[in-house]
Amino acid sequence: LGQDAWAVLRGHRRTFFCEADFEEIKAAGLSHVRLPLGVWCITGPREGEPYVGPCLEDLDRALDMIEGAGLRVILDLHGTVGGETAEASCGRENRHWHYKLWNASATLRALKVLAERYVGRECICGIGVCNEPSMTIPCRTLAAYYEMAVQVLRQAGMRAGDVAVLLPIHTELRLDEFLAIWDTNYPKYEDCVFDVHLYQCRGAYWSSKNLEAHLQAARSRARLIANMPTCCVSEWSLELPPDAQRSTDGEKGRGGLEAFARIQLEAFEKATHGWFYWTWKDSAGPTSWSLRKCLRKGVLTVPGGAGATRPP
Repeated sequence: LGQDAWAVLRGHRRTFFCEADFEEIKAAGLSHVRLPLGVWCITGPREGEPYVGPCLEDLDRALDMIEGAGLRVILDLHGTVGGETAEASCGRENRHWHYKLWNASATLRALKVLAERYVGRECICGIGVCNEPSMTIPCRTLAAYYEMAVQVLRQAGMRAGDVAVLLPIHTELRLDEFLAIWDTNYPKYEDCVFDVHLYQCRGAYWSSKNLEAHLQAARSRARLIANMPTCCVSEWSLELPPDAQRSTDGEKGRGGLEAFARIQLEAFEKATHGWFYWTWKDSAGPTSWSLRKCLRKGVLTVPGGAGATRPP
Protein backbone atom coordinates (compact mmCIF):
# COMPACT_ATOMS: atom_id res chain seq x y z
CA LEU A 1 0.00 0.00 0.00
CA GLY A 2 3.03 2.27 0.40
CA GLN A 3 2.24 5.87 1.33
CA ASP A 4 -1.49 5.16 1.06
CA ALA A 5 -1.42 2.54 3.83
CA TRP A 6 -2.57 4.81 6.64
CA ALA A 7 -5.53 6.23 4.69
CA VAL A 8 -6.58 2.87 3.26
CA LEU A 9 -6.46 0.98 6.55
CA ARG A 10 -8.04 3.77 8.53
CA GLY A 11 -10.90 3.81 6.03
CA HIS A 12 -11.25 0.04 6.27
CA ARG A 13 -11.25 0.07 10.06
CA ARG A 14 -13.97 2.71 10.09
CA THR A 15 -16.26 1.22 7.46
CA PHE A 16 -15.95 -2.58 7.30
CA PHE A 17 -18.09 -2.92 10.43
CA CYS A 18 -20.92 -0.53 11.24
CA GLU A 19 -23.84 -0.30 13.66
CA ALA A 20 -26.00 -2.49 11.39
CA ASP A 21 -23.51 -5.38 11.70
CA PHE A 22 -23.68 -5.42 15.47
CA GLU A 23 -27.45 -5.07 15.42
CA GLU A 24 -27.64 -8.10 13.10
CA ILE A 25 -25.33 -10.06 15.42
CA LYS A 26 -27.61 -9.24 18.34
CA ALA A 27 -30.72 -10.16 16.35
CA ALA A 28 -29.17 -13.54 15.47
CA GLY A 29 -29.32 -14.53 19.14
CA LEU A 30 -25.71 -13.78 20.08
CA SER A 31 -24.70 -11.42 22.85
CA HIS A 32 -20.89 -11.47 22.65
CA VAL A 33 -18.33 -10.66 19.97
CA ARG A 34 -14.60 -11.25 19.82
CA LEU A 35 -12.56 -8.34 18.53
CA PRO A 36 -9.00 -9.13 17.37
CA LEU A 37 -6.34 -6.42 17.43
CA GLY A 38 -2.59 -6.41 16.89
CA VAL A 39 -0.22 -4.88 19.41
CA TRP A 40 0.56 -2.18 16.83
CA CYS A 41 -3.02 -0.94 17.32
CA ILE A 42 -2.01 -0.11 20.90
CA THR A 43 1.58 1.09 20.65
CA GLY A 44 2.20 1.51 16.93
CA PRO A 45 4.61 -0.55 14.81
CA ARG A 46 8.29 -0.90 15.56
CA GLU A 47 10.76 0.42 13.04
CA GLY A 48 10.66 -1.64 9.85
CA GLU A 49 7.36 -3.35 10.61
CA PRO A 50 4.63 -3.20 7.92
CA TYR A 51 1.79 -2.26 10.24
CA VAL A 52 -0.35 0.86 10.66
CA GLY A 53 -1.05 2.18 14.14
CA PRO A 54 -1.71 3.08 16.80
CA CYS A 55 -5.44 3.29 16.27
CA LEU A 56 -7.04 3.21 19.70
CA GLU A 57 -9.58 5.83 18.63
CA ASP A 58 -10.92 3.30 16.12
CA LEU A 59 -11.13 0.72 18.88
CA ASP A 60 -13.02 3.27 20.99
CA ARG A 61 -15.50 3.69 18.15
CA ALA A 62 -15.95 -0.07 17.76
CA LEU A 63 -16.60 -0.45 21.48
CA ASP A 64 -19.20 2.32 21.34
CA MET A 65 -21.04 0.46 18.55
CA ILE A 66 -20.79 -2.87 20.39
CA GLU A 67 -22.11 -1.30 23.58
CA GLY A 68 -24.85 0.52 21.66
CA ALA A 69 -26.10 -2.79 20.27
CA GLY A 70 -26.28 -4.30 23.75
CA LEU A 71 -23.41 -6.71 23.15
CA ARG A 72 -20.36 -7.60 25.20
CA VAL A 73 -16.86 -8.16 23.85
CA ILE A 74 -13.64 -10.11 24.28
CA LEU A 75 -10.61 -8.12 23.15
CA ASP A 76 -8.11 -10.54 21.66
CA LEU A 77 -4.45 -9.61 21.27
CA HIS A 78 -4.06 -11.19 17.85
CA GLY A 79 -0.42 -10.22 17.32
CA THR A 80 2.24 -9.66 19.99
CA VAL A 81 5.53 -7.76 19.89
CA GLY A 82 7.88 -9.80 17.69
CA GLY A 83 5.09 -12.24 16.92
CA GLU A 84 4.11 -15.44 18.72
CA THR A 85 4.33 -17.62 15.61
CA ALA A 86 5.79 -17.74 12.12
CA GLU A 87 2.25 -17.89 10.69
CA ALA A 88 0.11 -15.07 9.32
CA SER A 89 -2.28 -15.45 12.25
CA CYS A 90 -0.11 -13.06 14.31
CA GLY A 91 -0.09 -10.32 11.67
CA ARG A 92 2.27 -11.58 8.99
CA GLU A 93 3.98 -14.75 7.86
CA ASN A 94 7.69 -14.87 8.68
CA ARG A 95 9.54 -18.06 7.81
CA HIS A 96 12.65 -16.76 9.58
CA TRP A 97 10.77 -16.36 12.86
CA HIS A 98 12.07 -18.04 16.02
CA TYR A 99 10.28 -18.01 19.35
CA LYS A 100 13.09 -15.98 20.92
CA LEU A 101 12.08 -13.12 18.61
CA TRP A 102 8.85 -12.89 20.59
CA ASN A 103 9.22 -10.03 23.09
CA ALA A 104 7.03 -11.01 26.03
CA SER A 105 8.09 -8.06 28.20
CA ALA A 106 7.14 -5.48 25.57
CA THR A 107 3.87 -7.32 24.96
CA LEU A 108 3.05 -7.12 28.67
CA ARG A 109 3.65 -3.38 28.61
CA ALA A 110 1.19 -3.07 25.73
CA LEU A 111 -1.39 -5.14 27.62
CA LYS A 112 -0.98 -2.76 30.55
CA VAL A 113 -1.76 0.21 28.28
CA LEU A 114 -4.83 -1.58 26.92
CA ALA A 115 -6.09 -2.55 30.37
CA GLU A 116 -5.58 0.90 31.89
CA ARG A 117 -7.39 2.56 28.99
CA TYR A 118 -10.43 0.31 29.20
CA VAL A 119 -10.70 -0.60 32.88
CA GLY A 120 -14.28 -0.16 33.94
CA ARG A 121 -15.65 -0.37 30.39
CA GLU A 122 -18.69 -2.53 31.06
CA CYS A 123 -18.96 -4.12 27.62
CA ILE A 124 -15.49 -5.70 27.97
CA CYS A 125 -15.80 -9.12 29.62
CA GLY A 126 -12.56 -10.79 28.50
CA ILE A 127 -9.01 -10.24 27.28
CA GLY A 128 -7.12 -12.76 25.14
CA VAL A 129 -3.37 -12.37 25.75
CA CYS A 130 -2.08 -13.76 22.42
CA ASN A 131 -3.26 -15.75 19.41
CA GLU A 132 -2.30 -19.24 18.23
CA PRO A 133 1.18 -19.31 19.78
CA SER A 134 3.70 -21.53 18.03
CA MET A 135 4.22 -25.06 19.27
CA THR A 136 7.94 -24.28 19.28
CA ILE A 137 7.45 -22.02 22.32
CA PRO A 138 8.09 -24.23 25.35
CA CYS A 139 4.94 -24.72 27.36
CA ARG A 140 6.54 -23.44 30.55
CA THR A 141 7.76 -20.30 28.78
CA LEU A 142 4.26 -19.67 27.52
CA ALA A 143 2.74 -20.45 30.91
CA ALA A 144 5.10 -18.00 32.63
CA TYR A 145 3.97 -15.29 30.20
CA TYR A 146 0.35 -16.15 30.91
CA GLU A 147 0.88 -15.79 34.66
CA MET A 148 2.52 -12.39 34.19
CA ALA A 149 -0.26 -11.30 31.82
CA VAL A 150 -2.88 -12.18 34.42
CA GLN A 151 -1.00 -10.15 37.02
CA VAL A 152 -0.68 -7.15 34.67
CA LEU A 153 -4.38 -7.13 33.83
CA ARG A 154 -5.50 -7.55 37.44
CA GLN A 155 -3.13 -4.89 38.74
CA ALA A 156 -4.51 -2.51 36.10
CA GLY A 157 -7.94 -2.93 37.65
CA MET A 158 -9.53 -5.58 35.42
CA ARG A 159 -10.96 -7.69 38.20
CA ALA A 160 -11.76 -11.39 38.21
CA GLY A 161 -15.49 -11.80 37.85
CA ASP A 162 -15.66 -8.77 35.57
CA VAL A 163 -13.01 -9.64 32.98
CA ALA A 164 -11.92 -13.18 32.13
CA VAL A 165 -8.34 -13.76 30.94
CA LEU A 166 -8.13 -16.12 27.97
CA LEU A 167 -5.00 -18.28 27.77
CA PRO A 168 -4.56 -19.86 24.32
CA ILE A 169 -3.70 -23.51 23.83
CA HIS A 170 -2.64 -24.10 20.26
CA THR A 171 -3.02 -26.76 19.23
CA GLU A 172 -5.10 -29.06 21.43
CA LEU A 173 -2.21 -31.53 21.16
CA ARG A 174 -0.62 -29.52 24.00
CA LEU A 175 -3.60 -29.84 26.31
CA ASP A 176 -2.17 -32.52 28.62
CA GLU A 177 1.03 -30.57 29.16
CA PHE A 178 -0.89 -27.37 29.91
CA LEU A 179 -3.25 -29.20 32.25
CA ALA A 180 -0.27 -30.40 34.28
CA ILE A 181 0.98 -26.81 34.57
CA TRP A 182 -2.54 -25.58 35.39
CA ASP A 183 -2.81 -28.02 38.29
CA THR A 184 0.47 -26.70 39.67
CA ASN A 185 0.11 -22.94 39.21
CA TYR A 186 -3.15 -21.58 37.89
CA PRO A 187 -5.64 -22.45 40.66
CA LYS A 188 -4.41 -19.35 42.52
CA TYR A 189 -5.75 -17.20 39.67
CA GLU A 190 -9.46 -16.57 39.32
CA ASP A 191 -11.38 -16.26 36.07
CA CYS A 192 -8.68 -17.67 33.77
CA VAL A 193 -9.89 -19.63 30.77
CA PHE A 194 -8.28 -22.06 28.34
CA ASP A 195 -8.76 -20.69 24.81
CA VAL A 196 -8.87 -23.23 21.97
CA HIS A 197 -9.34 -22.98 18.20
CA LEU A 198 -11.01 -26.09 16.85
CA TYR A 199 -10.69 -26.23 13.08
CA GLN A 200 -10.86 -29.34 10.88
CA CYS A 201 -9.44 -27.94 7.67
CA ARG A 202 -5.68 -27.60 8.07
CA GLY A 203 -2.91 -30.10 7.44
CA ALA A 204 -2.51 -33.63 6.16
CA TYR A 205 -4.34 -35.20 9.12
CA TRP A 206 -7.63 -33.49 8.31
CA SER A 207 -7.16 -33.71 4.54
CA SER A 208 -7.04 -37.50 4.76
CA LYS A 209 -10.57 -37.75 6.23
CA ASN A 210 -13.86 -38.06 4.37
CA LEU A 211 -16.98 -36.23 5.52
CA GLU A 212 -18.19 -39.02 7.81
CA ALA A 213 -14.82 -39.10 9.56
CA HIS A 214 -15.03 -35.33 10.02
CA LEU A 215 -18.46 -35.65 11.60
CA GLN A 216 -17.15 -38.30 13.99
CA ALA A 217 -14.16 -36.11 14.89
CA ALA A 218 -16.52 -33.21 15.58
CA ARG A 219 -18.50 -35.41 17.99
CA SER A 220 -15.29 -36.21 19.88
CA ARG A 221 -14.73 -32.50 20.60
CA ALA A 222 -17.21 -32.79 23.47
CA ARG A 223 -14.79 -35.09 25.33
CA LEU A 224 -11.90 -32.71 24.70
CA ILE A 225 -13.87 -29.80 26.15
CA ALA A 226 -15.02 -31.85 29.14
CA ASN A 227 -11.37 -32.51 30.06
CA MET A 228 -10.67 -28.80 30.54
CA PRO A 229 -11.53 -27.07 33.83
CA THR A 230 -12.53 -23.98 31.84
CA CYS A 231 -12.79 -23.46 28.10
CA CYS A 232 -13.69 -20.95 25.41
CA VAL A 233 -13.80 -22.17 21.81
CA SER A 234 -12.83 -18.78 20.47
CA GLU A 235 -12.47 -19.86 16.83
CA TRP A 236 -14.17 -22.50 14.69
CA SER A 237 -15.80 -22.64 11.27
CA LEU A 238 -17.48 -24.92 8.73
CA GLU A 239 -14.42 -24.96 6.48
CA LEU A 240 -13.30 -28.45 5.43
CA PRO A 241 -10.40 -29.75 3.32
CA PRO A 242 -11.15 -29.80 -0.43
CA ASP A 243 -12.17 -33.47 -0.76
CA ALA A 244 -14.57 -33.39 2.19
CA GLN A 245 -15.80 -29.93 1.19
CA ARG A 246 -16.82 -31.16 -2.26
CA SER A 247 -19.20 -33.67 -0.69
CA THR A 248 -21.09 -30.75 0.91
CA ASP A 249 -21.44 -28.72 -2.31
CA GLY A 250 -24.84 -27.91 -3.77
CA GLU A 251 -28.28 -28.85 -2.52
CA LYS A 252 -27.41 -32.55 -2.51
CA GLY A 253 -24.54 -32.01 -0.11
CA ARG A 254 -26.23 -29.35 2.02
CA GLY A 255 -27.36 -31.89 4.62
CA GLY A 256 -23.75 -32.86 5.30
CA LEU A 257 -22.76 -29.26 5.93
CA GLU A 258 -25.76 -28.73 8.19
CA ALA A 259 -24.82 -31.87 10.14
CA PHE A 260 -21.24 -30.62 10.49
CA ALA A 261 -22.54 -27.35 11.92
CA ARG A 262 -25.02 -29.03 14.27
CA ILE A 263 -22.56 -31.59 15.64
CA GLN A 264 -19.88 -28.99 16.29
CA LEU A 265 -22.32 -26.73 18.09
CA GLU A 266 -23.56 -29.62 20.24
CA ALA A 267 -19.96 -30.07 21.44
CA PHE A 268 -19.11 -26.38 21.78
CA GLU A 269 -22.23 -25.67 23.82
CA LYS A 270 -20.48 -27.60 26.60
CA ALA A 271 -17.66 -25.05 26.81
CA THR A 272 -17.82 -23.16 30.09
CA HIS A 273 -17.18 -19.82 28.37
CA GLY A 274 -18.96 -20.31 25.08
CA TRP A 275 -17.83 -20.16 21.46
CA PHE A 276 -17.09 -17.67 18.69
CA TYR A 277 -17.30 -18.39 14.98
CA TRP A 278 -14.47 -17.16 12.75
CA THR A 279 -15.60 -14.83 11.34
CA TRP A 280 -18.82 -12.80 11.21
CA LYS A 281 -18.27 -11.65 7.63
CA ASP A 282 -15.60 -12.14 4.98
CA SER A 283 -16.40 -10.07 1.91
CA ALA A 284 -14.46 -12.26 -0.55
CA GLY A 285 -14.51 -15.62 1.18
CA PRO A 286 -16.77 -18.70 0.97
CA THR A 287 -19.80 -19.30 3.15
CA SER A 288 -17.83 -21.54 5.51
CA TRP A 289 -15.74 -18.57 6.77
CA SER A 290 -18.72 -16.29 7.42
CA LEU A 291 -21.25 -16.82 10.19
CA ARG A 292 -23.47 -14.17 8.62
CA LYS A 293 -23.57 -16.09 5.31
CA CYS A 294 -24.23 -19.37 7.15
CA LEU A 295 -27.16 -17.84 9.02
CA ARG A 296 -28.62 -16.17 5.95
CA LYS A 297 -28.45 -19.43 3.98
CA GLY A 298 -29.92 -21.43 6.85
CA VAL A 299 -26.92 -23.74 7.07
CA LEU A 300 -26.47 -22.97 10.75
CA THR A 301 -28.72 -21.69 13.51
CA VAL A 302 -27.75 -20.28 16.88
CA PRO A 303 -29.00 -22.70 19.55
CA GLY A 304 -31.50 -21.37 22.04
CA GLY A 305 -29.58 -20.29 25.13
CA ALA A 306 -26.40 -20.58 23.11
CA GLY A 307 -23.09 -20.93 24.90
CA ALA A 308 -21.90 -17.91 22.96
CA THR A 309 -24.49 -15.80 24.76
CA ARG A 310 -23.30 -16.73 28.23
CA PRO A 311 -21.04 -14.12 29.76
CA PRO A 312 -17.50 -15.28 30.66
